[in-house]
Amino acid sequence: MTRIALLLPLAALLAGAPTAAAAADDGGQMYGKKCLACHGLDGAGDKPLGKKVGAPDLRRSVLSQAEMERIIADGKGKMLPYREKLTPEQIAAIAAHVKSALVIPGVKAGAPAAPAAKP
Repeated sequence: MTRIALLLPLAALLAGAPTAAAAADDGGQMYGKKCLACHGLDGAGDKPLGKKVGAPDLRRSVLSQAEMERIIADGKGKMLPYREKLTPEQIAAIAAHVKSALVIPGVKAGAPAAPAAKP
């Protein structure tokens, strides 16, 4: 009986915990609301506003998850900080979305994001 009493709160907590897929969806939605205007849908940073403020190409990012979260929270260059506008969980979800959906593995900063088309 005592085992059940101890497991019930844990089960309730886990039932309310978002799955990794749900967190990624939330990160994608938050990216769309907060990052899209400068970084673009694919993260290239080539939108007019992105070019104006010097938004980096996120597809070539070599930043760790923690570094990306710090930049989202504190801002960098002309990017405004989001620490006061987003929760730590939302910031982490955006960074996870960028790392999983936008960054092209193996592409280093300064290298082309895609091979050049052959004539």
